[in-house]
Order: sequence, then structure tokens, then C-alpha cells
Amino acid sequence: MRGQRMRGLQAAALIATGAFALTACSNSATPAETAGPDDAAGGADTAAAEEFLAPWMGEGDKNLLIDEPLEAPVEEGTHVVYLDVGTPVSAVMWQNLQAPAELLGLKLERVEVGRDAQSINAAMNTVVELAPDGVINITLDPIFFEPQIEQLNELGIPIASGSVMNTVEHGLPEAFNGPEWMTTNGGVLAAAAVARSGGASEFVFYNVPEFPFSALELEGAQDKLAELCPDCTLRVVDIPIAELGSTAADRVVSDLQANPDTEYFIAAVDEVQIGLPQKLSLAGLDTKGIAMWTAPPNYEQITAGDQDATLSVDLNLMMWTVLDQLLREMGGQDYEWPDVQTRAATLTRITDQANAPEDPVTGYVAIEDYQDRFAANWLAE
Repeated sequence: MRGQRMRGLQAAALIATGAFALTACSNSATPAETAGPDDAAGGADTAAAEEFLAPWMGEGDKNLLIDEPLEAPVEEGTHVVYLDVGTPVSAVMWQNLQAPAELLGLKLERVEVGRDAQSINAAMNTVVELAPDGVINITLDPIFFEPQIEQLNELGIPIASGSVMNTVEHGLPEAFNGPEWMTTNGGVLAAAAVARSGGASEFVFYNVPEFPFSALELEGAQDKLAELCPDCTLRVVDIPIAELGSTAADRVVSDLQANPDTEYFIAAVDEVQIGLPQKLSLAGLDTKGIAMWTAPPNYEQITAGDQDATLSVDLNLMMWTVLDQLLREMGGQDYEWPDVQTRAATLTRITDQANAPEDPVTGYVAIEDYQDRFAANWLAE
């Protein structure tokens, strides 16, 4: 079956580190603002948290975000350029595009854009010269290639984006997982922290300032925590991107040692938790936490009962969805994204030991037969 052949392409490597991109806002330690439900004791409303989390528990049927057929089949040899920002996750996303490209007979080409403004400009000039039928951009901030956006628009070449926070501001189609998606999932992280901690009141958010999405997750977490627990405190501690994969877990241990009243933590990226349970145990700490952008080692820790939970993202479904949007843009076909909660709940799920995926590399699969559903919508059967 087509689905069985393709599942092995689920994202596999260091999802957190490269997930999304180049610049961001930093945040200092702040308490959660007060606002929210009436509660005589002023404590956390765990019942409200659990009710809010219901769509993210993985129950019920899920549908493709755009679930209608193309107006015409995709022509064999349609040329699609993928912008490779050079991170580990960018390589994973490239691999995730191979199966749908084969299914549709696309000419899929990767262009490495580099990390500095000069390299990006040169690479995007190359893209314009290639004159493809469409472009896929995962994480590259459009501010770095505004002139080429104008040129591509003049040529009628659309760009579909994933995990780019400012597409609309640059005249590009809205990404399904833009700012609202990120803040919504930040709220999910906060609600999960309240529910899984049993109503704790002292929290910390480990923010990665270099990631634009991290500040948005933080914003969503602060707003949701203020709603669920007016008297709760949410400290904010920055973890530099350079420490991911090296000393991030040590920084978390040091912070929790210095702040022993902290009852539960939230992290913007789950790589912060890789190797953390063992270090917490050695330090005599048992503080638990939750994060997003799960890597295979996180799933292994969850399965072993060492990590409390994660907010899983189905990265294969993400890439097929971005390609689906591009096909509709290329064909001039109207479409509409569902509401932000539907978008967020379709791609993400709270995962703990009870529902951890059997294969940590494949990870979370939101829709078991998504390949067949896309094939039908693309008139490729």
C-alpha cells in the first residue's frame, strides 16, 4: 500500500534545533499577567485546562487542512524549487518531499541559500534564473530576499511557506503554521503544564531567543497561564541556540537548582530535554516539563518514562500540506485554511508514555492514510 511505503519518511533528526529560523525577540523573566476565570483560591483551574486540551489529545478523526480535489492533475515534470537553509531539519524536510514528488512526477530541485545575507541574495538570484513553476520555503525570513519576491511575482511564480512568521507582510500566501498557529500551541503547552502538574503555581519557560517562533510560543503560554491561573508565576529564562545539543540541559539544571520552588517547566524546543532526565536525577531534582518540536531521543525518553510529555508535530503531514498549498497557488485555485485551532490540533498532539509512538524516528502520525488522501485530492490515483 502507498501509505506503508511512505511512512518511513517521517522526520527523523533534531527537529527542535533547525525548526525555524534566523531572528527573534528575547524575553526576560516575567510573572503571568492576571486575568481569567473566577477561582476562590486564585489557584490553577485544572478542569478548564483539561477541557481546553481536548482537541490535542489525539482522539477523533482528523482531516487534511484543505480537503478538496485540484481542478486539474499536476503536469509531469512540473518544476519545484526547495530552499534549503542548511539546518538538520531542513534536510529532513527535503527528504519528506521526495515521496510526494515521486507520486506527482515533479522535477524537485534543491537550492542551498546559505546563512548570511550575501549568500541568500546570490541563491535567490539563482532561483529567479531557474524560473521554476513554484518555490517552497521552510523557515527563511522573506526580509532577506524582498527583491527576488518581486521578481518571482512578476514571473507568476508562487512561494508556499512553512514556519515563516511574516509571509503576509511580504505579499506571500499565508502559511498555515504562522504566528497564530505558534501562539495557539504555546497556549497548549501552558495548559498541559497546568494539567500535568496537577495545578502547580510556579512555572518557568525556557526560551530560545534566536528562534522567531519561540517568542510566539512564549506569548501564547503567558496568555493561557494568566487565564487558567491568575496567581501563577511564569519565569522566563533564555537558552542561547548555541547551547542546544551541548549545554542546554546543564543550564536547565542550574536554573532549577537556583529556583527550587519551580514546580514544572515549559521549553520552546524539546531538544532542551534531551539528556535532561539523567542530569536532573544526578542533581537530586525531579522537576518535570513539556516542550515542542520533538526529536527521536525525546520519544525514547518518554517511552522509558524519563520525560513527562511533549507536544508532537507531524512533520510529514506538514510538508505534504505545504506542497498542497503550492499546487493550488500554481493552478490559481482558491482555497481557505480552517480556523487556527483546527490547524493546530490537526498537526499536533500531547504525547506521553501512554500514547508514545512505537517508532521514535517515524514519530507522531496524525492521519494514518494521509498519503492516499492527498493522492486522491491531487488526482494522482
